[in-house]
Amino acid sequence: MDFYAKQLNRKRPWTPTCGDPMPIVKGAESLVGKALSLRILELEVAEWLEDSLKSTNLPQSAIDCLRSNITDEERHDQVLGMAAKTYPFATPSDESEAKALHQAWLDHPDHPLTKAFVLENSVFFVILPILRLFGGVGLGIISADISSDESVHAAVHRQAALDMGYTYSASLDRLRRDTVGWLVEGLRIPEAGASGKPQRWLKASDNLLYNGASDLVETKRAIQPAFFEIASNSLPSYS
Repeated sequence: MDFYAKQLNRKRPWTPTCGDPMPIVKGAESLVGKALSLRILELEVAEWLEDSLKSTNLPQSAIDCLRSNITDEERHDQVLGMAAKTYPFATPSDESEAKALHQAWLDHPDHPLTKAFVLENSVFFVILPILRLFGGVGLGIISADISSDESVHAAVHRQAALDMGYTYSASLDRLRRDTVGWLVEGLRIPEAGASGKPQRWLKASDNLLYNGASDLVETKRAIQPAFFEIASNSLPSYS
């Protein structure tokens, strides 16, 4: 079994579920609102993957994995849309800034697959632990479900870009940092220690892109709620 087939076999099915609003960490409302406003980038990844499949010499196992990932992105967009309605913390200014960043990613000339892997490796894998750490039980569940897919996406899209001979430009690197910088610029939660400051997340994004790894212990430390603590209509369903 090759790399791509092994990654595809790591996936588990889940059904998008949000449920009723639950408390989030006090003072994290703006951060969570911005994180959810960036959900508009999820379906863009799906379109970039479709573009990548139009002309590729990747093996069939890679193509199968990419097509599965496109379906995942549609599910992510669905559940994050639910979350944005349930946790309406994003301001009109947040939505406007997110749309401007979205357009900047669209307009960037790097190959679509390159943009997908940079976004997933070093932007989404900052957003997801932020939602898990600061978003309370409900957003923590959503983060965990999406993370189970994105861990596959990040590995597959990085490898596929490498196999196709693509790499990211300095300008895409700057756009990536601008995106994360905007997300965390107002973060001030003293009780969270280093994680309550913007520089922690910018450094994590750098490490995720440059080294393919992160020292974000918050990802492991953030509480994973027991199912008996959660209302049944807030639980995801698995098949």
